Amino acid sequence: MRYQKSLLFLTLFIILLSFTLADEHTKISAKMMTPRIQRAIEDGHQFLAKKQNRDGSFGPPDKKFAISITSFACLSFMAAGNLPHRGRYGKNVALGLDYITSTANKGTGYISTEGEESKMHGHGYATLFLVEVYGMSANEEMRERLRRTIEKAVECILNSQTVEGGWGYYPGDFQDHEGSITVCQLQALRAARNVGIRVPKKHIERAISYLKQSANPNGTFKYRLGMVGGRNSFPLTAAGVSSLNAIGEYDAPEVKKGLEYMMKYIPPSDMWMNDRYYQAFYYYAHFYAAQAMYQAPLKYWRQWFPAISKQFLKLQNRTTGAWGDQETLGYGTTNYGRSYATAIATLVLQIPYNYLPIFQR
Repeated sequence: MRYQKSLLFLTLFIILLSFTLADEHTKISAKMMTPRIQRAIEDGHQFLAKKQNRDGSFGPPDKKFAISITSFACLSFMAAGNLPHRGRYGKNVALGLDYITSTANKGTGYISTEGEESKMHGHGYATLFLVEVYGMSANEEMRERLRRTIEKAVECILNSQTVEGGWGYYPGDFQDHEGSITVCQLQALRAARNVGIRVPKKHIERAISYLKQSANPNGTFKYRLGMVGGRNSFPLTAAGVSSLNAIGEYDAPEVKKGLEYMMKYIPPSDMWMNDRYYQAFYYYAHFYAAQAMYQAPLKYWRQWFPAISKQFLKLQNRTTGAWGDQETLGYGTTNYGRSYATAIATLVLQIPYNYLPIFQR
């Protein structure tokens, strides 16, 4: 009896401590949101709203990456509290939602269009976007419509997982797999499961195993499981760590080593000069890095966000409100356009708002 009481007391203490730490994290993050950062976010949102295409999509006219860019842009609006037809940018979210749902194949569930080059990357981001709308919306009629689309999209992901536990560029491509696509699908599955969509545990476990086996002793993550040497980089490490964190693997050695490796990149570090993938995928990398640091112990976030937000503010075009104009070494290419870079930058800067479920601790 005495043992049971002690165990109960210890459990209650741990729960109270976790709430206290989470509350401290939230308060400290809120103080980081300076008026300058808030202005930058609003300017970025104004730019995005002006650049939305008539069909609801975002990105260049060729639509090669419209699925991914539209999903990121709408998630950015949502990170400020906007939902379909609710909030200053509610109409933009609604139009983006219509575009994404219109591209979902009713048979296979695959979210894509002819000529779309996002492939399963785009499908994963689009599924995540749909799930976040579903989870945050109170409109039951819309939720019911979305649920059918989400269930088919999730089914597409589940049916495309390889024996190794990862995913390839196309649905049903069981011969190919790589880390960046795997993290997209894992985050989408985790988000779907959180809102009550059926996702068998075995699929999550196999994906976790894939990522853990992809970890290198120095804290980085391989591009592909089984690959010997080469292509381990900051972007893949950030993606791997953030995905393991999102699944609750906070204390995994792969996470701890990954965080320590990523901390070496805090500005004004010149680590990026020897990491060509960091240079090529700057915005992609920081989308995941910010999540990884926010989910990590507070000591990491306290150092990471002030340094990265300062860097992001320098990269913004103060006249247009956009990111992605820079072609200087170390700040990514503009292959995906300014809407993409602006959506990612504003998403990163809004993490302290704690609105989107994927960012919540």
